[in-house]
Amino acid sequence: MMLKNSLGEILIQLGHINEAQLDEALEVQEKIIREAVPFSSYHRVQFVADSLRAKDGGGIPLLGQLLKDMELIDGDQFEEALTQQVQSLKEYHTLDSDKLCSVMEICHLIGSTLNLSEVLVLIMNHVNRLTHSVGSTLMLVDEQTEELVFSIPSGPKAQTLRDIRIPKGKGIAGWVAQKQKPLIVNDAQNDPRFYRGIDNSVGFETKALLCVPLKARRKLIGVLEVVNKQDDSDFTEKDALLLSIFASEAALAIENARVHGKLKQQLMENKRIERELAESEKFRALGQMSAGVAHDFNNILSAILGYADIALYAQEDPAGIKESLEQVLKACKRAKELVSHILAFSRHSQQERLPVQLGQIVQEALKLLRASIPSTIDIQVHIEPDSGAILADPTQIHQVLMNLCTNAQHAMENGGGILGISVAPVEVTEKLAASHTDLQPGPYVKMCISDNGCGMDDCILNQVFEPYFTTKEKGVGTGMGLAVVHGIVKGHGGAITAYSSPGRGSSFEMYFPRVDYEVPKRQAPILEMPKGKEWILFVDDEAVLVNLGKQMLESLGYSVFGETDPRMALERFKSNPNQFDMVITDLTMPGMTGDALAKKIVCIRPDLPVILVTGFSERETQEHAGNMGIREIVMKPLTILDLASVVRRVLDQDR
Repeated sequence: MMLKNSLGEILIQLGHINEAQLDEALEVQEKIIREAVPFSSYHRVQFVADSLRAKDGGGIPLLGQLLKDMELIDGDQFEEALTQQVQSLKEYHTLDSDKLCSVMEICHLIGSTLNLSEVLVLIMNHVNRLTHSVGSTLMLVDEQTEELVFSIPSGPKAQTLRDIRIPKGKGIAGWVAQKQKPLIVNDAQNDPRFYRGIDNSVGFETKALLCVPLKARRKLIGVLEVVNKQDDSDFTEKDALLLSIFASEAALAIENARVHGKLKQQLMENKRIERELAESEKFRALGQMSAGVAHDFNNILSAILGYADIALYAQEDPAGIKESLEQVLKACKRAKELVSHILAFSRHSQQERLPVQLGQIVQEALKLLRASIPSTIDIQVHIEPDSGAILADPTQIHQVLMNLCTNAQHAMENGGGILGISVAPVEVTEKLAASHTDLQPGPYVKMCISDNGCGMDDCILNQVFEPYFTTKEKGVGTGMGLAVVHGIVKGHGGAITAYSSPGRGSSFEMYFPRVDYEVPKRQAPILEMPKGKEWILFVDDEAVLVNLGKQMLESLGYSVFGETDPRMALERFKSNPNQFDMVITDLTMPGMTGDALAKKIVCIRPDLPVILVTGFSERETQEHAGNMGIREIVMKPLTILDLASVVRRVLDQDR
């Protein structure tokens, strides 16, 4: 810790070399080390031994010898620097051991935190005690103006000294900053370099002064100044040496805290950019699917309209009417499932990672994929039973599937082909883990997506996961799809590998860590719709939905009052709060939202159960609704069985 003046720094101070020449020599030394032995396999002890041998036996050359070999210094200059370095060591040896230990303890304390404010406070809390001084000031260099800024003053009049700026080269502190050498001035008032402006402005008299530079990694970041000994004695060379040791460690702690702060800020910014990038890629993939989804919806609407027409004109054929209506219901269920999968894929909020069956996510994603992939491409799926669960965000896994399958579709768009998707449990061995840097031995679930399209050569394959790399024409691809896929898989603790060759297609293998998870048992289907006799207030701004809900509930035995205006519904409720046993309200309505209506109703009757109906639900909406007394949130569209089940379940909760 103590010997901060390295041979290179001493040579710079003596004027024998400059900063650029020292950097050049250090680069040469590093190159020699790397060429001599690969660092990853280099034994630490052998490295030290070789470094100490200089030229003997062909070891690593020391810096001084290297500077001589490069003819940047001669033998006399080398000896002069060595002599000064030895003299510095002798000066350290003259220090009182108790004081030196005290400095080391303080420096250790300062270096124990990466919070910049805390580092600065710790420095100033100890510097006066170390030098027995009355006051002190830590001045940092403003990199834009090169002024010295009074950052942390202590002692008399300290509060009045904050944010004072000393122009470059002004005063004793400016001299120390320029020369980068410690300076003792025991008669400050008679020293021509002394800057009296500060004393005059704060009403303080500086008698003696000790100032040392703050340097970290050969870079001046400020100066540390102490004034007036507590016993009015002079500052000594030993004081200067102790303060220099302290300042070198303090400067390093300040710079480390600064770097840590910048890296932390950059990390947060990178995470924000990654989130925005993931969202943009998600919706790019969704945009590519839009034509296929529109095609699928048109098929569904065609079935609904066609079978509704048949039922309307088949008045004398009850069996035909029943069959047509069953087909209408079947088409509606397909539409409902398609909407739910689109919402799950496009959801903005990042879901928590939960144990999920990877095979189930693949099956759900396929319902979207089949709508967007042309019929010329045959989708072949193989999901092994009991393949295992992974800890994942389902939305992100959906995104991985959509991106990879969309890329596979583009690779086969000219002549069609086979898109293969497989899921299977695997045990990653030591041998397999050695070939995948992101894998550790253990149980995994492997997902493979392959195609027999145009394929990629080795040059493209080596860059396929790099950001902004794309083989598509301008405006077609962003070059971020596979980079996002790689980030998602790695973020889940997994690994992804690509295999391909021209004309023979491509394959992407992904490994996700397997977790122990027992699949919950499915509830037995309800064979008979539950009914009741309670009074229900039903609110929706769409008149057709109010009439539909009213008819459904009345067919189950309930008494229903329907309203399309939430404000009128509230007035109706206020006129007779005890009339109703439940309120069912839509979420998005003009004039007053459903959750706002629920809040006003629950304020009047806290015991009244409220069900919120919506076409789009976020986790935040569910948490918000729970805090407002809403018992359940249900998704549109509702079948009569859905409605019967949720109404009876909520009504029976308090019984």
